[in-house]
Amino acid sequence: MDNTIQNVIMWNEAEEMRKAGKYDQALPIFLNCFEKNADEGSLWRAVHCARKVGDYQLALNLIEENKFMLGVSQALKNQFCWLKYDTCIEKNKKSGNWEAVLKASEEMLDACGEDIESLIFKLALFSGIDAAKALSDNTKILELTDLIGPEKLPADGESFNGKKLISYRERWFFARLSALFDLQLYEECRELALQAVKSYPRKMEFSRRGALCLMMLGKLEEAEEELMVISKIRGCPWYIAADLAKIRFSCGRFDDALKSAYQAANMHGELQTKVNVFTLIAKIQLVLGNIESAKNHVILSCSIRKHLKWKYTEELKQLASRFGIDDVLPLPQIAIKACEKDWKENFVNEGKIVEVEDGKILQSGLTGIVTAIVENRPFTFISRKDNGKQVYARISDIPEDLRYSGAELEFDLVESLDKLKNKKSVRAANIQTISLALAA
Repeated sequence: MDNTIQNVIMWNEAEEMRKAGKYDQALPIFLNCFEKNADEGSLWRAVHCARKVGDYQLALNLIEENKFMLGVSQALKNQFCWLKYDTCIEKNKKSGNWEAVLKASEEMLDACGEDIESLIFKLALFSGIDAAKALSDNTKILELTDLIGPEKLPADGESFNGKKLISYRERWFFARLSALFDLQLYEECRELALQAVKSYPRKMEFSRRGALCLMMLGKLEEAEEELMVISKIRGCPWYIAADLAKIRFSCGRFDDALKSAYQAANMHGELQTKVNVFTLIAKIQLVLGNIESAKNHVILSCSIRKHLKWKYTEELKQLASRFGIDDVLPLPQIAIKACEKDWKENFVNEGKIVEVEDGKILQSGLTGIVTAIVENRPFTFISRKDNGKQVYARISDIPEDLRYSGAELEFDLVESLDKLKNKKSVRAANIQTISLALAA
């Protein structure tokens, strides 16, 4: 048989092996073909197979020795990008070497060129964005997000283990908005936030960012109005109440600011994330003349920061000095007890939703656990923590992040009508995450 025909047959067989995932068998054939023909097709396939079998050094050597082909072969460029991803990105992310991650990402993006539709471009782009975030390089984030517009990124996230992941487009919006805000480009940030809201009207973070831009631009009344709308949404997080407290404090409405700050303190959320809320409460109480409460909240803020080895803010340093607070501090779980008394006594959940169209509220502030969520069934039951009784609940009334078996939640018990039996019954309403006051 003619050698040329035999080589073609071997090459085709190797290609079938490669497509079938038999990279170890295909690799030596492609290496042999490239040695004989110095063709681009055999080279990138040899690199691909070497990468897949984990022989990264061989793959790197093949590219290094034939760099001139990178300029004419997009397939080889893609293999170079995947090789960089395999050898540099994941390893350096785990070790926290963000400078190396950023460098590799930029090399990959340069190699991708105009191939912005590919998966490797997206992986390189967002690896670079993650690195820039870790390095607090907001200017670099803007440079990277300038490479592609949000409309060219997938609007929907993929599903993994039954859970929908955040989409590339959402990640782009989050990254650019954060960078613009941190760079104090509030007008541009506000405009982009409104664009993001149009694409994702149910994403509270985008609406919040737009409102915070108004606040930073000095448009406090407009900002408060927008945040109040967000605060009425089911599952609204504690930091919306904290934002309202800041605005009201800036406006000199100290009693209203304190109510919002207490609401934020009471709502579900990790203690350390609320450290600035506790400092704000101290400032408000100081203005109102409630010295003991102010001191207790300064102690709590200092205790959390010391326990986590975080630096004190200049504001907190001044407050600590004002009260003569030194480094001898109780643990956060001890310091919080003096503050929780204030929170519970003054708890006002102004953001709570009241949507009871078919009966009056019989009991408020109950807690319970979702028993089961059955696919395509529009209702479930909540097991009350106080007596174990089962309470009927509509799935549509439960915030999306609490729609799973075992979810702990807070609710009101309201009158309802059992239409099948045509008699009065009860159901759960105003369902939300458990506030800190009730959890305690």
